[in-house]
Formats: sequence, structure tokens, C-alpha cells
Amino acid sequence: MNHDHTNEVTFVIRRNIKSGYEREYDDWLRRYLAIERKTPGYLGTTIIMPGGANSGIRYIIQRYADKASMKARKDSQESLNLIEEANNYSIPHYESGTGMETWFSLPDLKAIIPPPRWKMAIVIFIAAYGISLLSRYILNPYLREWPLLSSSIIFTGILVVSLTYIAMPILSRLLRRWLYPRSVATGS
Repeated sequence: MNHDHTNEVTFVIRRNIKSGYEREYDDWLRRYLAIERKTPGYLGTTIIMPGGANSGIRYIIQRYADKASMKARKDSQESLNLIEEANNYSIPHYESGTGMETWFSLPDLKAIIPPPRWKMAIVIFIAAYGISLLSRYILNPYLREWPLLSSSIIFTGILVVSLTYIAMPILSRLLRRWLYPRSVATGS
């Protein structure tokens, strides 16, 4: 199956299982996932249990081909009924982001809340400035005579790819104590 990854949507729900309802929750989750697999546009689900099977916290990370598929599923009566049932066994915590947060890795899944935007802006500026300066220094002698539109496309492509795959993963790891001070200090 070949689809356009640019429209993919990821939805994250954190659920705290109420004490004594672990078996009911796990049964609910099996039924929920069986129904999800039949949904048009559904790409997959990942369940994360920080602390292992004995943890009362579950992260449900769902992927859909596009926003319309996700919305159709979430708004369906079947889904609403299942979510209402799950609320008997667990407490949901929904989280969303602007997209820039995905550049900042979550250290050991301890920091679910992204760093403050001003910190993200500083890190992104440092990375973008360094990549822009280096790429222009190296490529300007070759691209100086190119039309502005063509050379801008090359520099922008280098910037985006370098930020996404190299600079931001490295800087988010190197600066994680500054980006996530409470998560790293307390280990929670």
C-alpha cells in the first residue's frame, strides 16, 4: 500500500488506569484496537507502558493517513461509546502540539510536555544559523551565478533536511537538561 506520508496525522492519548481496573482496561484496549484496525485511513497504533506492564500509565499513539480519517473515526458513535467506556477504567489526558515539538526528542519518555517555545526558538535559531552559515560558505562559490529562486531552493532544502535529521536530534539531546529541567532533575 503506497500513500502520501505528508498528510499523516498522529494522535496521542495518555490514560491513567484506575487502581483495580487493569484487567477491564486491557480487555477494553484489545476490543478498541480490533475495531481501529478496520477503520479506513488507519495506519497503526503503538502502546507505550512506561515502567512496564505494572505501570498504571498507557500512551496510545495512533496514526492515520490524514486528518479527515482521524476525525471520522474519533467522531463516530462507535468510537465515542468506546471512549466513554474507557473512562470507567481510566482517566484520559489529551495532548497536542504545533509540530515544532517533534524536533525535540522526549528524553526517556519522561517529558511529554514540550519545552517552552522561547527555548525551542533559541535552539532552532542556533541550528538554523549554523547550517545556513556553513552551507552558504561552502556552496556560494558554486551557486553565486544561479538565479535567486534556484539557489534559495537548494539552501532551503539543505536547511530543512539538516534541521530535521541532524541538528535538532543532536541539539535536543545535548541541551536536554536545559530544555527539560524538571524531567531530568526529578526523573518523572
